[in-house]
Amino acid sequence: MRTLSLLALLTLAALCLIGWADGKPSGAESGKGTAFKSKKEGSELMKRPRRYLDQGQGAPAPYPDPLEPKREVCELNPNCDELADHIGFQDAYQRFYGTA
Repeated sequence: MRTLSLLALLTLAALCLIGWADGKPSGAESGKGTAFKSKKEGSELMKRPRRYLDQGQGAPAPYPDPLEPKREVCELNPNCDELADHIGFQDAYQRFYGTA
């Protein structure tokens, strides 16, 4: 029984080694035979969408936070700032200054 399982294991190992030694793809499978494509071929292949419509502007500016001035007022008051760390900015501002 041991001989049979050892023979089967050696046969599988030999088949794996033969498959790895013959691991290079054939000419039809590898395309042009190169690992890397040119920039032009790569861009034609991917066709990524453009991020920004206006090329000269770059990234659009983020919208300003409407609560930022109130957040700065709360940060200047040490009691409000400490409470904001525990219960959140809007609740702390509302307790000290009224509605946010």
